[in-house]
Amino acid sequence: MGEIYAEEIMKKIRNEEKTVRKEDWFHIENDVNRGYVVVKYEKLELEEKALLGGRLTMLLPKCFKEMDEGLIMAKYPDPDRPEWIYSNETGDVAITFHLEEGEVLPEDVDKIRDIMAGEMKRLYPAADIEGKETDGEGEEAVSRFSLDIPLIDETCCHTMFFRCMREGLLMGTFDYSRHEKKQWQQILVQLLGTLKEQEV
Repeated sequence: MGEIYAEEIMKKIRNEEKTVRKEDWFHIENDVNRGYVVVKYEKLELEEKALLGGRLTMLLPKCFKEMDEGLIMAKYPDPDRPEWIYSNETGDVAITFHLEEGEVLPEDVDKIRDIMAGEMKRLYPAADIEGKETDGEGEEAVSRFSLDIPLIDETCCHTMFFRCMREGLLMGTFDYSRHEKKQWQQILVQLLGTLKEQEV
């Protein structure tokens, strides 16, 4: 009697483990502390990368490299393009960084975000500004907002983020497909939380 009962318990545990494993893959809650994220069923390993000539570090997918010059010219033709651009191999997911030098106080960052959100709304009147948020506190706080920008072939999700640094204001963008919007938005908030200013 005891053996049969034990077998039933073991069978139940194995079935639950199979269910959890299957569910985890299809309904994964991404957590950057695991060292990887999953986007469209693809596992992306994370690593800490030095940015802005070593003035900043941040967790990013290992597959993100400095964008190829040819791809930069095609995707960012404006000469006033960001200084640092990292992307996946195809360039359809990209993160940019620009340092605006000058004195910026932590309490100014939300105001700057709101002004930039207004400018983007002026440029793309049909787009809705979403997710005006600030994560963290003081000098480490990161403010952001998002909007969907219609392109010729698809809609690009565009998130702008801002952070106070010793040398000025860090401004960045993150662009990704609307088909991956739910996943990348959740991941990006966590990645931005790993931004650390370094002594140079």
